[in-house]
Amino acid sequence: MLRATMTHSIVSLSTATTPAPLRAEYWAQALGTLCGRLHADAFGDGTIDGHIDYATIRRLRLCEIEVSRHRIAHPASWTERGGHPVIKVLFQTCGTSIFEQDGRRLVIGPGDCLVYDVSKPHAITSPALTKHHVVIIPRPVMEQRGVPLERLQAQQVSAREGAGRLAHDFVLSVFNEAPSLSPGCEVQVAETLLDLVLLPFFSESCLKRSGPEALRSRIKTLIRANLSDPNLSIEQLSSRLDCTKRYLHMSFADEGTTITGYIWQKRLEKCREELELGPGSGRTLTDIAFSWGFSSSSHFTHLFKKRYGMPPSAVQRQANPPPVR
Repeated sequence: MLRATMTHSIVSLSTATTPAPLRAEYWAQALGTLCGRLHADAFGDGTIDGHIDYATIRRLRLCEIEVSRHRIAHPASWTERGGHPVIKVLFQTCGTSIFEQDGRRLVIGPGDCLVYDVSKPHAITSPALTKHHVVIIPRPVMEQRGVPLERLQAQQVSAREGAGRLAHDFVLSVFNEAPSLSPGCEVQVAETLLDLVLLPFFSESCLKRSGPEALRSRIKTLIRANLSDPNLSIEQLSSRLDCTKRYLHMSFADEGTTITGYIWQKRLEKCREELELGPGSGRTLTDIAFSWGFSSSSHFTHLFKKRYGMPPSAVQRQANPPPVR
């Protein structure tokens, strides 16, 4: 079997203890634990020797991979089965890999960086030993940043200098320091890592234009789905969306209100909708307020009167006035 050991936050997978005839199958399994089902073969050598060390930083996987001559593929016939909802950013450090996808053929050598969608059919052939560092990013994280995944094609850039070099250096530093990272700084490290890794492939203006807009839409959707939860807060949203509070606030900068203000605004709107049904709804003011996330009747009345210029009881009475005699 594959050997899997845990040293702090570094996980190691190796073919070392696997019988030679079974190593291709187990190498495919090792890769599958990280990015979905793949086929692997030894490309004529009869066996595969390889190991993977990886760390998990929030929802990102950072990997160091070394493997002998081999070939991996995600055939078109497997695409409909799903299971590959990730984007890979690969920094080649040793050997040459031939990447094929969408009828394109890219030759990746030391110092090159490649981004591609793992869910699309593809094949990678490595005629000799290869080493590389890989960042595995879930598709929802990319969508949150506004990356247009439906149009994403494999891209190759240089990591020998400029933004690519900065990205690779930071990936390597984060991987090496992963066992020492405290939980309190993981979110910020992950955010910075994403900023640098995506920069060589997607223009800063593109990410700034689409990223906050996409994130703002996700924030609003999550808020609307959880209005009745009295614990709904910026901290909860930060955890659910895997973003720093600072990044969430930045995405809401053009809304004319804060995220907290937006939560109370939507709660008041829902309360008013129910109050306008009149007393005939059978629900008291307190029932209505508490059902939409308020935990204090006085707080609800204060905010309602401040927003609508009248107490909630007045709206309820107006909706169902007593009969004229």
